[in-house]
Amino acid sequence: MGFFDKVKEQAEKAKVQAQDLKGKVGEKVDEVQSKRKADELLDDLGRFLYAERIGRPQPGADSEIERIVQELKALEDDGIEILPAAPTPPVSEPATEAPSEPAAAAEPASAPASATAPVPPPTAAPDTPA
Repeated sequence: MGFFDKVKEQAEKAKVQAQDLKGKVGEKVDEVQSKRKADELLDDLGRFLYAERIGRPQPGADSEIERIVQELKALEDDGIEILPAAPTPPVSEPATEAPSEPAAAAEPASAPASATAPVPPPTAAPDTPA
């Protein structure tokens, strides 16, 4: 294989890599633009909701809200994440009943009284002269 054949082969590989990169970049640009569009639509939807909640609904708001929701659904169908996935609620364990008796009464009755009664400190022997 001659020198020019090797150069031509490398040029072809570079061309294929550039086309792949162009496709990936193009996809990423489309994704970013779609996310921005979704953010703008959500902002608009929030403004309509705010105006409604404070008692100043905008004329034609219902039709605009419907249009915005339909556009958001279309973006979501195209794979754009509009809202983060809802967290799954933790699995709750069955509730245990609290003991109806005080904790002191819950000790076994077979324990000797000396085991639960406080022990007095030892007394020192009186000093005796030597």
